[in-house]
Amino acid sequence: MAVYNTNRHVLAEVQRSFGGTMSSVGQRHAAWKPSYALIWTNAAAAKLVAAIAPYSRVKSRQAAVLLQFQRHVERCTRIRDSLGHLLPLSDREREIRESFYQRVKHLNTRDVAVRRLMRGGNRKRRKSRTLSDRYLAGFIDGEGSLMINKAENRKNWNPSYRPRISISNTDRFVLEEIRQTYGGILVYEPRVHRGWNNAYQLIWVGGMVAQVISSIKPYLQIKQPQAAVLSSLLRHISETRQGRQGSNGGYFAFHPDKVVAFRERLYRRIRKLNAKGVRPGVASNAKEGERPGRKSISRSAFQRSRCPPMSRRSITASK
Repeated sequence: MAVYNTNRHVLAEVQRSFGGTMSSVGQRHAAWKPSYALIWTNAAAAKLVAAIAPYSRVKSRQAAVLLQFQRHVERCTRIRDSLGHLLPLSDREREIRESFYQRVKHLNTRDVAVRRLMRGGNRKRRKSRTLSDRYLAGFIDGEGSLMINKAENRKNWNPSYRPRISISNTDRFVLEEIRQTYGGILVYEPRVHRGWNNAYQLIWVGGMVAQVISSIKPYLQIKQPQAAVLSSLLRHISETRQGRQGSNGGYFAFHPDKVVAFRERLYRRIRKLNAKGVRPGVASNAKEGERPGRKSISRSAFQRSRCPPMSRRSITASK
């Protein structure tokens, strides 16, 4: 199990509470910020999955399979030879463990055809439930975007600055759960590449952003600076009175230059916070156009054991 982010400080906080091993994975592109991974394996991974499984929605099926695999491994009795060396696993046991591996791999795949074949058309609909502010904050930290949209309507008009929050995912059901509690606009996004799953985006714009920001701001970790910028913009909009002009007051009057300048600074600030690139003067660890490789982790060969019988059907039917 692993989590990835460019914010090493946040991963270090997670590590202090839940353990794990920190690793640098470099950048996919030379100008991007370096990324880090926090990794759990074996019993440590199983312990963490068991702790978060009751709160998981998007990856609840993966968590269920991992916990089932851990219970299976714990029931196994390993056999050693006279010198204390572990003997190889039986063919049947290797087949069972391969089934677990394939099940998780299929759940994580982007290939929509594989996922449909895996479900077999009998996927049960999950029960809907009310989600907490903490859950939404974590979702936005991991999958969301906080930004300011800038638009110039007509020549010589003041540009308009509108706050915007969005979260994207291929699991429409989870986004619908969030919308039931926090509102928003659900948008369909066709898949980018042939064979990938279609995606959906839940969007809050304008006045809808204020309620979401007030709910999630105390719990945000990674995107707390962006939330502060949006809060400043919302406060400035509410405190700035804009008159109307025209024969019948048919359209808004121009903002003073200082109002536009203040909002432009907020716009540039949040763009800088959201940029993938590193700050000027910060050296990159990867060559341009080079995709950083990851060192493979060696695994011991499968070894023989006496384990409780388990059918392939019981693995693929797990949720």
